[in-house]
Amino acid sequence: MYVVIMNKPSINKILALIMGVGFFGMGQGHAVTTYTGFNFSDRVESLISNQYNGLTQSFRNVATGVDMRITTSTYGAATYNYTVKTTAGGDLQARYTSTAGWNSAVDPVAGSNPLGINYTLNFFEADAGHTFSIAKVLSDFRFLTYDVDGSSSSSTSTSTVNGVTTTTTTKTIIQSELVRVLAGSGFVSYQLTPDTTLTASQTDGNWQFKGNDVDVNFTLPSMAMMNFANTSVVKFQFEAPYSRDANDPVATYLDGDLTFITQAQFDTFAAPTPAGVPEPSSLALCLLALGGWGLVRRRK
Repeated sequence: MYVVIMNKPSINKILALIMGVGFFGMGQGHAVTTYTGFNFSDRVESLISNQYNGLTQSFRNVATGVDMRITTSTYGAATYNYTVKTTAGGDLQARYTSTAGWNSAVDPVAGSNPLGINYTLNFFEADAGHTFSIAKVLSDFRFLTYDVDGSSSSSTSTSTVNGVTTTTTTKTIIQSELVRVLAGSGFVSYQLTPDTTLTASQTDGNWQFKGNDVDVNFTLPSMAMMNFANTSVVKFQFEAPYSRDANDPVATYLDGDLTFITQAQFDTFAAPTPAGVPEPSSLALCLLALGGWGLVRRRK
């Protein structure tokens, strides 16, 4: 008698493969996905300033045949300061500032938190006049976001009772940070490092990557690799769910060609975790089980 045991992770991987989500690096023997890389060096508004604070910015030739436009808006008690592109053009830094702090962790100033910016990327055909008028659907691309952490302070106190001394450390959050990918952005999977300090979660099709409120400053634990497919728009939110102090700046980074990290660092990232892979239905379980039973019968 043969017993077929099917666990949920295996089924999810099967479904993910059917949906075209690559599990490279897992020894599955399938083709590795080729991703489009982006370079942001040719920004129209850089003639005004590299620290450009306009709500619309346009980039020519971010990839072969591709132009890109970013539109920005704020929510909560946030001021959008500017976007800076690196000299080499591979990275963008978006900077915003809280305009009202919290009185305490449980007593917010009305309307102050959460605060952040909507950061929407639209891709266009790079036509002769760079008109940014013809939407262009890209097949496979990714962004590395980094320095998603936060900050906190800690205080230590000691007490002695009946000759026993106890030391207590209290953590006070100063600022929290997260990056959110909104539904409808073609988000297919993400990758984190084994020592990540980020928490990934999904609500109503929106995925977010939240830091642990400790400053880890550009290190691998603060990074998430986000993979996209078959879309002409990516909708991000860069958010400070909590910011204790007014005028406390937040900076979020996007790397479009993965030049911020080395090959050795890239190799530390785990295989992609699929986004939006549905839990297997009863019918799917039955079909998979029947398929397995058919294989068992043929072996007899």
